[in-house]
Amino acid sequence: MRLIVISFLTALTLCVNATTRVDSLKAELLNHSFEDEQKVSLLNSLGYEYWIINPVQSIIYGQQAKALAEILQDSSGLALSNRIVGVGHWARGSYDQGLEYLLNSLSLYKSLSDTLGEANCLMNLGLIYSDRFDNELALEYFFEAIKLFDTIGAKDRSATTYVKLSTILIRQRKFYAANIFLDSAVLIHGANKFRYGMSEILNRYGVLKTAMGEYDSAVLYLDHSLQLSKKIEDLDGVIRNQINLADVALKTEKNNEAEILLNAALISAREIQSHKWLTEIYDRLQKIARKKGNLEEAINYYDQYLREKDSIFNLQTLNNISRLESELATTEQKRQLAAKENKIVILEQETEIQRIRVYILIFVILAVVILGILLIRNRRLVSQRKEQQAQKQADDAKKEVEFKNRELVSYTVNFVQKNQLFEELMDSVSEMKKSSSGDNSKVLLGMERTINRHLQVDRDWEDFKLRFENLHSGFFDKILEREPSLTGNDLKLCALSKMNFSIKEISEMMGISTESVKTARYRLKKKLELPGEMSINDFLNTVG
Repeated sequence: MRLIVISFLTALTLCVNATTRVDSLKAELLNHSFEDEQKVSLLNSLGYEYWIINPVQSIIYGQQAKALAEILQDSSGLALSNRIVGVGHWARGSYDQGLEYLLNSLSLYKSLSDTLGEANCLMNLGLIYSDRFDNELALEYFFEAIKLFDTIGAKDRSATTYVKLSTILIRQRKFYAANIFLDSAVLIHGANKFRYGMSEILNRYGVLKTAMGEYDSAVLYLDHSLQLSKKIEDLDGVIRNQINLADVALKTEKNNEAEILLNAALISAREIQSHKWLTEIYDRLQKIARKKGNLEEAINYYDQYLREKDSIFNLQTLNNISRLESELATTEQKRQLAAKENKIVILEQETEIQRIRVYILIFVILAVVILGILLIRNRRLVSQRKEQQAQKQADDAKKEVEFKNRELVSYTVNFVQKNQLFEELMDSVSEMKKSSSGDNSKVLLGMERTINRHLQVDRDWEDFKLRFENLHSGFFDKILEREPSLTGNDLKLCALSKMNFSIKEISEMMGISTESVKTARYRLKKKLELPGEMSINDFLNTVG
């Protein structure tokens, strides 16, 4: 009777304390009338609070948050709701469902690049494998979670993972390593005054001392953890400590005390429908009943133990999922590695192609530059040759003109000098005729005829004109084109003026006086209708 009363009192106390924990959140949810992301957050918060109070309620709130988050497409809320439901199933011992929801949550957190959420999921997955005694895979998840926690500086979460990890090390009887991790966790959680974390640490110290055979120390740690779990309304922690204290009592042959502790834990485990705790409790109760010789009660407890055990996900199936998950992860890693390698190969090929293109471009540019230089140089050479040839032709033409001009001037001078000589001879003969008679007169008359024959200006003029036209082609045609009425003497005057002969020289060549030359020039200007300010020479210089 005393055992039953103690068990009910313990359970009642815990239930009363638990109801005050979430009152404010429930009131806020009741007053919130909108189906929005804030409601998703409130439902997730209630599910989170119920983790250590009542996993069944935690799952219910998590499922409600999940359904609303899916409608609102709230990825962050959906990731957290999957984790809450997954941890709720883990707390109840429904490892298959817990694994499904936690893997979904992990995938969502990865897509959101939420490192903290990803690390929390990895730690929770480690708990499932730890409870199923898959130590290697559990350690793998725990260490991966710690690595991510350390990356973002979440020391408190690393400390929590140290505590979970110590359970496996104790199971493997690696007591020294377990103690180091627990000591590290104490420093962090103690500094943060994290009561739930300290409760877990005290429990693991108790389990460690039990494994080491130090039962008095174990009871001291476990009892402190139990009291702290009650204060913070950690129902899961209360059940765990009661079972661990019962184990110490069994090892020290205190069967009645162990039975009281287990029956108290049984009431709480039934309330939260925790298959994993019910399995452990019924297993211990059937052993106690057998020791007491109560076989009927032992069989009854054993039947219930088998029933609860069967409700837990089959270990072989879980191992198959673990293997498939591992193979999937390996395949995905290989795929990603192959993709990266292909990308590297493609990048290397693109780089090589780009390098070849650059080389070709440089070659083309150099070829164009060289070709351009050669073309420019060739054009310059051709241009220089043309210039030199043109200059040579110009020089030759100039020399030829100068030669013809000198030849014409020389001819004209000779012509003038000859006429002057014959005129002087004519004067001398005329003087001699005056004073001579008879045969002398006849001789002088013959000489006069000879001189007159050589003084035929017209014939000399035709010769001069031919030479002048050869030097100044078309000159007379252009003059006549301007003024067709010009006479032969006008044309002679134009030609001699063109050659810049003086008035005196022109008079000698034409056989007229200088005054007659001036008069002839004046009349010529009138005929050509030249402006008063333009001289005949200026005009003639414009004619070819």
